[in-house]
This record gives sequence, structure tokens and C-alpha cells, in this order.
Amino acid sequence: MYKLIAIAFFVHCVVFAQFSPAVGEMGCKALHMDSHLFSNWAERGEVVRGWMNISDTTLGKASFGVVEDAYGLPNPAVVSLGDGGFATFYFELPVIDGAGYDFAVFENAFDDYFLELAFVEVSSDGRNFVRFQPHSLTETQSQLGPFDLINTEKIHNLAGKYRGQWGTPFDLNELNGSPDLDLDAIHYIRIVDVVGSIDTLYASFDLEGRMINDPWPTPFEQGGFDLDAIGVIHQKSLSVDEHENVLIYPNPVSIGSHLRFASSYPIENIKLIDAIGRVRRIDYSSEIDLLKYIKHAGLYVLEYEILGEKKQHKLIVKE
Repeated sequence: MYKLIAIAFFVHCVVFAQFSPAVGEMGCKALHMDSHLFSNWAERGEVVRGWMNISDTTLGKASFGVVEDAYGLPNPAVVSLGDGGFATFYFELPVIDGAGYDFAVFENAFDDYFLELAFVEVSSDGRNFVRFQPHSLTETQSQLGPFDLINTEKIHNLAGKYRGQWGTPFDLNELNGSPDLDLDAIHYIRIVDVVGSIDTLYASFDLEGRMINDPWPTPFEQGGFDLDAIGVIHQKSLSVDEHENVLIYPNPVSIGSHLRFASSYPIENIKLIDAIGRVRRIDYSSEIDLLKYIKHAGLYVLEYEILGEKKQHKLIVKE
């Protein structure tokens, strides 16, 4: 009799398990974009669009935004993935497994309950991707419509769990033991739109084989998951022997973006030289706000000193 009661209690707890609640509520795990935890942001990636409505491909694919809209800190611009679409980001300095959360994914939900979801995968080599184990306890008796709401406490390990400017955090340690994955060398993060249909022909499933019910269909050019940014918390630093291989990224870079340096040694006396030889000295702390120095696209040269040695680096600036 005791065993039956214990089993019934366990099943009850599983079925009604609650995960991190909405922003502002006790126990919420969301990270704000201004958190001191973030040390870097995704700046290099590509997107493969999904359909506006996977059950009616005559409508075409999502087309809102470009992958560059997901670079840097969260901002009003986003890239929409469409049904089952995905975006893959490359990190020259790999994301690593540190204490606690290692990175966070930002969507642009305008409130705490109108949520569009995505799977999150990581890879060391760009070929073998491992997915964070998702959970969805949202009921599947009826389809959530394009503007219906989701209880954030019913979902876990799915990006898009929180409103805009608040990131869903992920801990690489959860993937410990995964073959072909080096937790100290995660060079790729992939965001894959959840097709929220409860039609088994199109549905996405969680770890337990449950269909993931989220607002669907969204037959618009901005359909599917709207990726805003990926914030990095733990990232590998350059070793002492790598000081000559100073990383200047992203390159190419867009006007209005921030240019970042990575080096174990101080970078000094930075100058920006344009195509006709005009020189501008750069006020530099940890990054360069290009909008202060560049108004036109083109080829530039960055000149700087490291350990007393002068170096030059070609920089491609685009609109």
C-alpha cells in the first residue's frame, strides 16, 4: 500500500512539476541583458529559414530580419526563423563550462506569456550538435493559436521562455558526458525553432516525447522564433603564448556595430586609417564603437601596438 501511495505521489509531482516562473516572480532564473555576468555576445552566424506555415508551404518562408540583427546586445531588430528554421553562431573563442550558467538566449516577446520557443544545441566541431533536454508540460488537448499564451512555469530548457531583454540561461554542465562534445571548447551554438503544432505530422517533441504546444500557425514574414541575441557568460581566454594572434572581431563588421579585441596583453596606440591615408586615433577601453569613427563602408587598416611592437590589421566595414 505504501509503495502505491509513493508511486502515485511521484507521478503527481512529475505531471504538475513547475519550472522557473516569469520575470519578477520568486525563483525566476532569467538574466537581464545588462547583467554583469555577460562577457561577450554572438557576432558571427548564419540562418536557414523555415516556412511561414509548414502545413502550407505555398506561403513561402519567413523573411523578417537578417542574421546580423541577432549580433551584439538585444535591440529592437531580430531575425525570424520560421517553422523549424535555425540559426547557427560561431565563436572563435569558445564558450566553456564554468560555474553556473554559461550563456543565455534572448527573444523579443513583448510580455511574460506570449512566448515563441526554440531548441538550443551546441557543438565543438560544427558537425555533431547536442541538444539541451527540453521539457514542455503545456496541455496538448487543443492547439494554441497565433496569439495565445503560455505559462512559463510549464517549460524548461527552451529558448524564448522570458520576455524581451531577459535571456533564458543554459548550463553546459547539463551536457556532461555527451560524446563528440568538449565542454571547454564549444565553438557553435544553434537555435532551432519549435514547430508548435500538435498535429503529429508537424509537431516538435520534448525529452519525454510530449508534443510542444506553442502559438501556431504564425503565417507571417516574422513567423516562428524571433532571435534577438546570444549572451556569453563563460568564454575561453587567450593563453600567454597566443598574444601575437590578436583577435579582432567581427570582421567584416557593420557600421554602428562594436569592434572587439581579444588578447592576453594590453593593446595600445590604436589608429584607424582609411583608404586615402587619413588617420584617426581611437579612444579604446574594451571595444570600439565604430559609429564614432566610421561613416562610410570600405576597407580600413587598424594599426596598434602590443608589447611595444607595431602591428596592422585589415578591416572590412559594410553598411
